[in-house]
Amino acid sequence: MANLPLTLIVGSEQVLVDRAVGDARAAARAAFGSDPERREVFLGEDDAKADLLEALSPTLFGEPTLIIIVGADQFEDSTFALIEQALAEPPESIALAVLHPGGVKGKRYLTALRSAGAEEVACPAIKKGKDTLEFLATEMRRHGRKTSPEALRTLHEAIGHDIPLLVGAINQLCADVESGPITEEHVRTYFAGVADMQGYRISDAVWDQRPVDALRDLRWSAENIGRGGVGPAVTAAIASGLRNLAKVQSLPSTVSQADAMAETGIKFDWQLRNVRARAKRWRPDRIARATVSLSDLDVAMKGGMRRGEALDADQKLHELEEYVVRTASRVDPA
Repeated sequence: MANLPLTLIVGSEQVLVDRAVGDARAAARAAFGSDPERREVFLGEDDAKADLLEALSPTLFGEPTLIIIVGADQFEDSTFALIEQALAEPPESIALAVLHPGGVKGKRYLTALRSAGAEEVACPAIKKGKDTLEFLATEMRRHGRKTSPEALRTLHEAIGHDIPLLVGAINQLCADVESGPITEEHVRTYFAGVADMQGYRISDAVWDQRPVDALRDLRWSAENIGRGGVGPAVTAAIASGLRNLAKVQSLPSTVSQADAMAETGIKFDWQLRNVRARAKRWRPDRIARATVSLSDLDVAMKGGMRRGEALDADQKLHELEEYVVRTASRVDPA
């Protein structure tokens, strides 16, 4: 009997996790001869056991499936028993990718998966500073490109410690700079609009309910980019995050990942997962209130509705700070 294709992905760095999942999918495609359907099971949810049982069940036509089990630190014995059964009697055309965020919780389940012959991929969080710069240099080499430490430092300073954005920036640079080393001048040319990127960092912090990070990033932007240029970029990014949140909340719970991305216009699967996780923490009435407040803020950033209502740069920054802290700090009761 063939073994069950099993990948164990351990760590919290989402870019690395996404790559490992992509590699697991490619391996399943090679093993089964066609692109597998992607099924996700979130172990922290009430229906996790039922969802996993359904995913492991044979399909009518035996279509290949990659089951991605998210949150292996939340395994329970009864749920893990389904994995053990699948390992003992592998279902046809099924592959598993088990995601564990790292740490000691659920360690005995990891040990069991390793003993079962799982291919393990380490995805540790990339620390700020030297580790990030080494990662960026490795990313450049993955593209077969040369660069300089100065160019990498400039890119890191422009975007900040946001690994997905940094990877996206390198992808763009490698695609647009057709030949030769990628220089500091190239980085400055392509990412002069850093206010937009910082705006998305602030937006993520607001909708993730991280008021301290939102305020810190906003003040960093004000100091390093200029108070006058921060407002429109930040409100536009926050509005984009709010629209995605509302779109995802309106989707049926049974919608597939591909259909959800098509409906919402979200381009990357990791972005969709992030928005889905946020959507669970926001009630529709809170989103409605945040929308009204954001509309008022946008008017204030653009000069007010009537003559004499325009704010100076310091007043605009105060309004922005008040909005991001107030909005990000609201916590729904459990």
